[in-house]
Amino acid sequence: MKTIAIFSGYHLPHLGGIERYTDNLSKELVKKGYKVIIISSDYQFNREYIKETEDITFLKIPVYKLFVSRYPIPKLNRNYKKIIEKLNEFKIDAIIVNTRFHLTSLVGAKYGNKNKIPVFLIEHCSQHLTVDNKVLDYFGSIYEHCLTSYVKRFVDYYYGVSKEACNWQKHFKINSDGVWYNSIKDFSKNYKIKKDGRKINILYAGRILKQKGIIELVNSFNELTSDYNNIYLHIAGDGNLLETLKSENKNKNINFYGKLNFKDLCNLYAKTDIFVYATNWPEGLPTGILEAGIMDCAVISSPQGGNKEIIEDNKNGIMINDQNELTEALKKLIDNPDIRLQYANNLKKKVLNNFEWSKTSERILKDLKKGVKEYE
Repeated sequence: MKTIAIFSGYHLPHLGGIERYTDNLSKELVKKGYKVIIISSDYQFNREYIKETEDITFLKIPVYKLFVSRYPIPKLNRNYKKIIEKLNEFKIDAIIVNTRFHLTSLVGAKYGNKNKIPVFLIEHCSQHLTVDNKVLDYFGSIYEHCLTSYVKRFVDYYYGVSKEACNWQKHFKINSDGVWYNSIKDFSKNYKIKKDGRKINILYAGRILKQKGIIELVNSFNELTSDYNNIYLHIAGDGNLLETLKSENKNKNINFYGKLNFKDLCNLYAKTDIFVYATNWPEGLPTGILEAGIMDCAVISSPQGGNKEIIEDNKNGIMINDQNELTEALKKLIDNPDIRLQYANNLKKKVLNNFEWSKTSERILKDLKKGVKEYE
């Protein structure tokens, strides 16, 4: 096995857990001597459909502007055919498709089935996607079921980025073949980690959406500033709530950064004491919690999706279910620096032992080789 093609709805610089998963996995595969092809959507409409580097070939499928921010729809035009012709130039041994609900996954699965290449699907969610609208969510779930039933015809093996993601596949009558954990590289040695005991820095990093618990975090922080004058909330990321939160914010101890590059985000982690991820989103296994763990942050998390496979309540972090519990958890960590340090140390050990990319990639390669051999 020498060449692996990975299909994803989006790729960097589009930010999200799937994009970072694909980027990290592809780099590990290249290190181990494999040729990688990444096929995603031309969501920026820059028409750079083919880009070849020494290690990775990037192919971009032309898409319509409609729904491009959520569900890119491929344009089956001349440029699309060129991408397929370019794929045909490679002797692809295995195809990985990310998620059931992007049409790029269907493209990859059908291509593999037609060309007798084994297809491995990775589940990144633990519930139906939501836009916080009951009517739209209802039709969205119907769309997921319809597309999944079609994609299933062409997929050979199923994996999830967490045990919860694997369990969610049963909802679609899919039996998972195993877990390919979302993982991380230990980049902490590249940054000077300095926690200021006089100032308590609290961080949220991710998409600025209602479903991510950002409103509850801001409300809890505003409530606590009446009792603490040394706490600061840092919010990094972009999303449809960003401008509203910025315009409504009157608290000078809240800082909004918008979308940050990875280096700037890591510098923010380096000074962070408490990382909060109180999401209600159907998480698979959030990269943000892993990054915060690597950078010696104490973490407060909701028990959503794969979060509870990382955070053990009152051992390496705190689990919360609502805003009142979030406020109490923040108080506990603000008042107890020893507990912050204990949770941070325990979390870093767990991340390095269980969610490190060099180890995860070995597991993935083992499963890929087994699947390819079974398929022959």
